[in-house]
This record gives sequence, structure tokens and C-alpha cells, in this order.
Amino acid sequence: MDQAFEYLRHKILCPEVTEAIRQGNDFVVCSVAKLPLSSASEWVHDLYGFSLALLAFGFVFGAFTGNVLSGAIAAVPKSQLETAEAYGFTPRQIFRRITLPQMWVYALPGLSNLWMILIKATPLLFLLGFGDIVYWAKELGGIKTGVYDYPHPDWRAWYFAILMIFYLALTYVSQSVLDRLSNRLSIGQATMAGKAN
Repeated sequence: MDQAFEYLRHKILCPEVTEAIRQGNDFVVCSVAKLPLSSASEWVHDLYGFSLALLAFGFVFGAFTGNVLSGAIAAVPKSQLETAEAYGFTPRQIFRRITLPQMWVYALPGLSNLWMILIKATPLLFLLGFGDIVYWAKELGGIKTGVYDYPHPDWRAWYFAILMIFYLALTYVSQSVLDRLSNRLSIGQATMAGKAN
């Protein structure tokens, strides 16, 4: 996405440049087309990187979420919708009273899976150079670091062990909350969980 934005800016702001933008493995645009500009403050660079990551995660996980919700709506038994229509419910009432309460039972397993994948995907921001907690674990634990004035032993294993415990705790708490929510939404529904409740 970053290269697409810079490419568009290059075509608009520097139409006189005729050299190829792709030069081997390099992506070369004119200096005014760079995003953000090299003269911009550090917080602008951080905000731009965070915005790109947020946009990328939004596109990817938004598409998956839309697919999960679409499948959940389609999983609601058609006979119930037809019965509601026969009783004179409007399409809005059918959606609000029949489809919406039941679709969550079908959607929640997929949504919880997406949430867990998102938790596991956020450390990928570290590979982009974004200063997330994985970046700071590496930075603070390294032998030579810009944070400390003196070299110290390699503490990265300890920092990453603490980070691993943090991610395990986060997924455990998330799964506990999602299990309770699933049990709550399954009450009175025609599912195995609903029959057990």
C-alpha cells in the first residue's frame, strides 16, 4: 500500500520524470512523492506506519469478518424466516427478532478465531519496524541499545519469555470471555450448546 500511494503521488506530482520507478529490487520515486516526507517529524512517520498497518489489518480482517457474518446469516434456518413472514413480520422485524439473535451463535466461533489470529498477527508490526511490544522487548533486551548508556548482558530471552506469558494470558482471557459469551448466546437456541443450557 505504501508503494501504491507513493506511485500515485509520483505520477501526479512528478509527471516530468520518465525513468522507471521499478529499478531492479528498488522502488524509486521523486523526493516530493515520498510518504511521509523526509522533513516530517518522527511522530508523523510513526503515525503513518501505524495508519498503514491499521488499514492493512482492517482490509484483511474486515473481509474475513464480513465472510463469517454472511455465512452466519445464511445458516439461520429458512423455515423460521418463512414462518415469521407468514405471521406478518416485516423484513426489518424478521432480521431484528429472528436472524440477528440466532446468527451470533453461528458467527461467534469464526469471530473468536479471527480475534485469536489478530492477536497473533500484531507482532508482525515488528517486522515492519513499528515500535510495538515485540520491538521494545528486542530493543531493551539487546546487548547494545539506544535506551541504556552502558552495555549489559543479553536479556532478550527473558523479555521474550515475559512477552510469551503476556500473549498466552491474553489469549486465555479472550477465550474465557468468548466461551462465556457463546454459552450466554446459546441459551434457548436450537444448537447443542443451547440444549445443554
